[in-house]
Amino acid sequence: MAAMLPTLVFAAVGIFLFLRAERDRVEAEALTRSQVVMTLIDSSLRGDAAALSVLGSSIYLETREWPEFYPRLKRAVSTNPHWATVVLYDAVAGEEILDTRRPLGEPRKTGLIGGGTPAVLQRADRAIVGDIQRSSEPLCLLFLPVRRDGMLNYVIVVGIRAQHFQEILLSQSAPGTTSAVVDRDGDFIARTLDYANRVGTPATTYVRDSVKRDSSGFYRGTTYEGVKNYTAYYSSPWSGWSAHIAIASSLIDTPTSWSFAVATVAGLGSALLGGTLVILVLRDMSERRRSEDALRQSQKMEAVGQLTGGIAHDFNNLLTAIIGNLDLIRTRVAGQDRVQRLADNALEAARRGAKLASQLLTFSRTQRMHVQPVDLEQLITGMSSLLAQSVGPSVEVRIDLAPDARIVASDANQLELAILNLAVNARDAMPHGGVLTVSSKPAARSDTLPLMKGEYVQLNVSDTGVGMTENVRSRAIEPFFTTKPIGQGTGLGLSQVYGIVRESGGSIEIASVLDVGTTVCLILPSARSAEPTKDRQADVVAGAKADVAQGERILVVDDDPPVRRFLADSLRELNFDVIDTDSGENALRELDRRSFDLMVVDFAMPHMNGAEVGQAAQKKQPKLRILIVSGYSDSAAIDAALGTAALLKKPFDVAELQAAVAKALKSTR
Repeated sequence: MAAMLPTLVFAAVGIFLFLRAERDRVEAEALTRSQVVMTLIDSSLRGDAAALSVLGSSIYLETREWPEFYPRLKRAVSTNPHWATVVLYDAVAGEEILDTRRPLGEPRKTGLIGGGTPAVLQRADRAIVGDIQRSSEPLCLLFLPVRRDGMLNYVIVVGIRAQHFQEILLSQSAPGTTSAVVDRDGDFIARTLDYANRVGTPATTYVRDSVKRDSSGFYRGTTYEGVKNYTAYYSSPWSGWSAHIAIASSLIDTPTSWSFAVATVAGLGSALLGGTLVILVLRDMSERRRSEDALRQSQKMEAVGQLTGGIAHDFNNLLTAIIGNLDLIRTRVAGQDRVQRLADNALEAARRGAKLASQLLTFSRTQRMHVQPVDLEQLITGMSSLLAQSVGPSVEVRIDLAPDARIVASDANQLELAILNLAVNARDAMPHGGVLTVSSKPAARSDTLPLMKGEYVQLNVSDTGVGMTENVRSRAIEPFFTTKPIGQGTGLGLSQVYGIVRESGGSIEIASVLDVGTTVCLILPSARSAEPTKDRQADVVAGAKADVAQGERILVVDDDPPVRRFLADSLRELNFDVIDTDSGENALRELDRRSFDLMVVDFAMPHMNGAEVGQAAQKKQPKLRILIVSGYSDSAAIDAALGTAALLKKPFDVAELQAAVAKALKSTR
């Protein structure tokens, strides 16, 4: 008995500490979930604030041309389905000028929607998140103060449907749990229980008192339904809103009660319990460490993605000048074979750089998917050298594409990224070499049962590697799941492939046998009835030859001197009458002095972006055509600002420029 006593004490203390650690884990998990909810909501609100800032920079606020500004507000509401309305308020006159919920009319003398906070708006230099308003539809308000010469002139208010935040909360809440999001006044914005009746009403005193005490923490309370629980909460310093995730009292109280009960009977089977405890604690610590390492790695990858997007933007500007000037050199040295050959080699390298920039943009996830017919043979042939470099000399690459399973509906860049991801995974599964096979065939009906009716293509990427266990195979596409050592894998590769395939309208299957190999099957919609996308270079060259300049006058606007010189020189070579300038303000002054047929303007410029310059220019010369050139990485931001203007993506050569200019001018000839 004396010899067993240390074991008894160890077991009792160990179980006590384990149960306390379990309570801490539950609390930490709930607090993390509340932070995740608020991070997602803040991200959505920041996106709305960014869109609101674009509206706040509109020239119509200077000209007070409300009939032109009103349709733009309506378009903004239609492109943001969670917006219910946009209201423009004149802070000087105290009038509501526009409200997209009512027809355009005379301004109304009324207070700022939601009561407003004039004192706060007078001092604010950014969008202000308001509180929830419950009328015919619960709305959360977002205010943007618009100043001119240091004075508050206007306030633009967006009414965001509370249902949008309810959907975010439900996506992050486990079934059967009680969770809520409240505004800074303690009123419900979203709630997993009785949402329809509770939205916009005050939360319990437990909720409101906790937010006043601290920005995050844990408290015990009772819901309106009479359920006692513990609640973790986190308040956003940016919006002032807070997310509250409730935990059943039993999950907290039970470990504490049982810790004392177990201590009194710890002698029974103490040796077995002590050994089991050590195993469980070590496994829990290992899993937690793995999760934390995966989170840190994913944050690194997100930062790298943002960095590559910015680099690709600047790289596109550099490549525009390089490709364009090399193209001009190649044209001007016709007959000088050696110089022309050198120019061709440099131009080919520059275009490979342009392809690399496109891949960087794809990695940064700032370009939206453009689903269109893709020829698998053309795609895989074009990336064959990249595949060979990615898998190394010890892996043999085989291509076997069925003639009737070549054309699929997807995004060419994203599909290329997916195939590269699978190739790299296959290489890692064959450390001593092997065979990588990329093949295609028409998909069998049994493989497409979960999908919509139609024809599908099965694209297989197979290796002869080590294979997967059933447990690994079943979790392979989970985000952050990886069998690679820390620092060698993020667990995002297969989940990214899954996202690309699903967004294309397909599905993914994985078959694997240990020590035999793995086959990843991408089921993609067939596009045999549609023409695959033709080579962009061939299209623009053909278009360029079809249109010849007739002396039209063109205004070139770009703040980058090398790019501006290339644009101006190229257009002069094409017999256009060209004036160039380095800013939107100078361009508008040129428009006051003479008329132009077309304005070629860069999108990303200081003070006024290309879309704003184009809108101001067309007010001066309504028949002026606008062609925007851009190396900007955020496709969605450009599309939102373009309006009716045409877009030419950097980098481009003379033929592409000529084709884009000819197309823009076609309606004026």
